[in-house]
Amino acid sequence: MSNPNVSRFPLILYKRILRLHYGLPTKEMRIMGDSYVKDEFRRHKNATREHALHFLKEWTDYCMTLSKQLSTKGIAKNRGIGRDLDSSAIESLDEQKLLQLYELKVEADKWKSGERIE
Repeated sequence: MSNPNVSRFPLILYKRILRLHYGLPTKEMRIMGDSYVKDEFRRHKNATREHALHFLKEWTDYCMTLSKQLSTKGIAKNRGIGRDLDSSAIESLDEQKLLQLYELKVEADKWKSGERIE
């Protein structure tokens, strides 16, 4: 017998991430994060099973990391938000993913410099 919550997991994860973004330090971070999450989940709506499992694992890791960083323990220790990518993760990316990562960095830099405030 299958669990009905398994098919709802992507939606539950998506909503959880958006809720976590309310705790981000700035409005700009929340807006940028929300738009990125919405775009990524939309893009992967019809992904293959193998790709979807990897996608959901990565976003679950993000959710867990952000949840810990926004908890009172994380905030009390004055830890930053996010984490650096290790070089092996970057080296394993294909050309398309590297381009996407670069575009995300450019967009984040725009938000950071105040060029793009909605």
